[in-house]
Amino acid sequence: MSATFTKRERLSSFKEIQTLMKKGETFFHYPFKVVYLHVQAQTTSETEPVNSIIVSVPKRNFKRAVKRNLLKRRIRESYRLNKGILEAPCGCRTNVLFVYVSKDVMEFSHIEKRLKEILAKISAGKDTAAKERQEDTDATVQPGKDS
Repeated sequence: MSATFTKRERLSSFKEIQTLMKKGETFFHYPFKVVYLHVQAQTTSETEPVNSIIVSVPKRNFKRAVKRNLLKRRIRESYRLNKGILEAPCGCRTNVLFVYVSKDVMEFSHIEKRLKEILAKISAGKDTAAKERQEDTDATVQPGKDS
């Protein structure tokens, strides 16, 4: 996997962000609040699905744009280095929103450690979510005794 952070990996579509906020699964892993959503990718033969992220650092916690931008750069760089952890299942991609909720500026090493844990949790959630969906479809396909 390439260690770059391309334009395709940045979530910028207003429609997709709204869908992520409404339908996404949320969890908290200090110093982040994470919202993620697995999305069926459009089938194109030339490109494979790419996971997309968006990073938010609230102005309420950091008044100076310099500090907000520093934290956003650290989070994006951490994601860029560790995006291989977040694997998309066949035909799917994941949209992720990272909201930095701490009121302190943390070191890069701490942010990277937490982000690795988050990406591993999302990847593990994909596997269980895919299994649950498969079990649900199996249950609906097989006729029950109640029929």
